[in-house]
Amino acid sequence: PRPLEDYHSVLESNLEEIDRMTRIVDELLFLSRADMGEVKMELLPVSLETLVEDIYRQATLLGQDRMIEVVLGTVMPALVQGDELRLRELLLNLVENAVKYSNPKGKVTISLVTDGQQAIVSVTDQGIGIAPDDRPKIFDRFFRTDEARAHTKKGTGLGLAICSWIAEVHKGRINVQSALGRGSTFTVTLPLAPRPA
Repeated sequence: PRPLEDYHSVLESNLEEIDRMTRIVDELLFLSRADMGEVKMELLPVSLETLVEDIYRQATLLGQDRMIEVVLGTVMPALVQGDELRLRELLLNLVENAVKYSNPKGKVTISLVTDGQQAIVSVTDQGIGIAPDDRPKIFDRFFRTDEARAHTKKGTGLGLAICSWIAEVHKGRINVQSALGRGSTFTVTLPLAPRPA
């Protein structure tokens, strides 16, 4: 026999681990299907500014628990051709990471600008940052920096690989600029939808 609190703590820990394992399996299945060309993608006009504003509202709630201020920077109208569900997954993943790897009372800024025929979404945090040697590897499957592991046990090391794949199938790209201990900016560049004649 043990105190009720002990059982409660063990069950909570088990549930967290089951949730993490479920996420890993789901993400691996997704990447496996993507590798085999089995992921169905819609190609429809997507209002990127509406998507960014929706994700900002979600991120504001995510940030409250850790006292992270989420700020909406410049948001320009931008129409892209793609799969709204996958683009939402890409941006939400970046914003969730920004909140997760921020220091308490930090700030996360989301912005959307257009430049020529491109839409550029930026997610900037004031978190733990990424060491120069680790930057080329962060989009690899299962890669997690030592700082990320120390900061939170919840990552799977697959989220950024999925983000990179989503950007690529939309004929775009994802980049990161970072300074260790000072934060990171993830930038997604996507081609704008052709204007109707």
